[in-house]
Amino acid sequence: MSCECDTIVPPKPSAAESLAPLHVETTEFLDDESIVATNIGPIHFCFVVHGHNGKPTDLSYLHSTVKAKGKGMFADAKSSSSCVVGKKEQDDNAVEVVQNGESRRGKLDRLLFSRNKKQNENRLHDSKKGSTANNNVMGNENTKQSKNTLVVHNAACNEGKTHDGIIKGGERLATEMLNVIRSEQTGMQQQEDSAQREPIDVTISIVGNSLGGLYGRYAVAELAEVLESPTQTTSGEENEASHYYLLDGYIRVHLNVFCSTASPHLGCASHTYLPIPRTAEIAIGQGLGQSGSDLFQLNDLVENMATSPRFLKPLASFRRRIAYANAYGTDFPVPGSTAAFLDKTSVYPHYFEEYLVEGGNEKNAQEIGLCFDAAASAQRKRDCPASERGLIVATLYTPCLAVDANTQTQEKGDNLTAMSSSLDSLGWEKVFVDMRNEISMAVSLPTSWSKSECAIQRLKSSNHVVTSRDLARAVSTSGGYRLGLPLGHNAICAFTRGTVSTAVNSGGRPVMDSLATTLTDEILMWNGLN
Repeated sequence: MSCECDTIVPPKPSAAESLAPLHVETTEFLDDESIVATNIGPIHFCFVVHGHNGKPTDLSYLHSTVKAKGKGMFADAKSSSSCVVGKKEQDDNAVEVVQNGESRRGKLDRLLFSRNKKQNENRLHDSKKGSTANNNVMGNENTKQSKNTLVVHNAACNEGKTHDGIIKGGERLATEMLNVIRSEQTGMQQQEDSAQREPIDVTISIVGNSLGGLYGRYAVAELAEVLESPTQTTSGEENEASHYYLLDGYIRVHLNVFCSTASPHLGCASHTYLPIPRTAEIAIGQGLGQSGSDLFQLNDLVENMATSPRFLKPLASFRRRIAYANAYGTDFPVPGSTAAFLDKTSVYPHYFEEYLVEGGNEKNAQEIGLCFDAAASAQRKRDCPASERGLIVATLYTPCLAVDANTQTQEKGDNLTAMSSSLDSLGWEKVFVDMRNEISMAVSLPTSWSKSECAIQRLKSSNHVVTSRDLARAVSTSGGYRLGLPLGHNAICAFTRGTVSTAVNSGGRPVMDSLATTLTDEILMWNGLN
């Protein structure tokens, strides 16, 4: 398979950049221009979490892309000091040094820094024109840029351990996240008693792939229980507008963006690629260890994670929630219905993005209670390589309802309907991806056999709002102009493991480029109040 993105690999940071401690003065040089970041500001952590039988290096492309997009947007964008992907990049850089002492990668770094800086300025300018509220969030872009640091870390704690269940995997992930946060911020201030240290604001964003999405959700619930929650009013009620958790008495931890790619949020029971008897599901679940038992609902863990306030409240604390799902029968392990938590009987409303950006303002979004930046969304769509290639077929949003209210008003139906509606009520952006053109083992169908318009497109053309059950049917439809093996699960995340696997799954790189753009934009929009 050959495409433009096969030859475009995200720039890797120079060895000097990756090794620089977090507290030192960092300078990016670009011709005669230099930008110096000396102010201590919020540290934004982006944790990338692999899935079942995975390795942290499987998501190397996403790691590099997120970091590359951050150049020109943040004062510093780097791998954590303990990240195996970052260390591998350092080793790769060491062999690319040319005679003048500068690596080819370093030259690309500077070019990308210039391009991303310009794109970010344009996005900020367009967002400011389109939304007064966004002006308040962004403030002075130069000041904000000089203070923000982005740290990307691919979690390694679950490598070789993904069979022992979601609980253990989530607990290990929570521990690793805290260790990384402590390690990266220690250089920001002089070593002294925590009681005498100045408060430091850090944000947590998570990108969980496949089972990693469930690990991330469990880890967040674990953090909410082990960390202090000091943000209460004088009456003892929680102040939701400025909610944060406290680590070690001085690190204020804010939940920023949660994103999943092809994660089985509703489990795998009743969501196999082809329908199978319950007895077969039980046998498969038992054969896959504790994780299989969890996913095929031989226990009630996945149901509790989708309906219990213990899990829903921390997930609701994130500023943004985004779910990427494969459409049209292209994902064998995690069909789109469970990745986007759609249910065949749920009538929860989903709004197409085109309706929300109609007219270039937020009026339509405000009418249905959505916090939505139309100008920023429109700009991202214009810059979206996946949309240009036809890989993103639709983006929809669910309106947000109070978690407590939702638990009292769940729709009547089976447990899957309740799970779907409870998750939807938190407010999500759902991105549906069509990988059929990028799957090498696929063939085009004769025009007379294929439908002129795919199922999701037909829904979009008929109405601006659809129900969960409508989408569930459309996503499961495999009809269209191209037929292929359901290999989208690894392709959507540009899975990287060996030469052959990397080449086969390289078609998903534009999707990860688009995700990285959205993610870095959203991370930067955090202002301590939202």
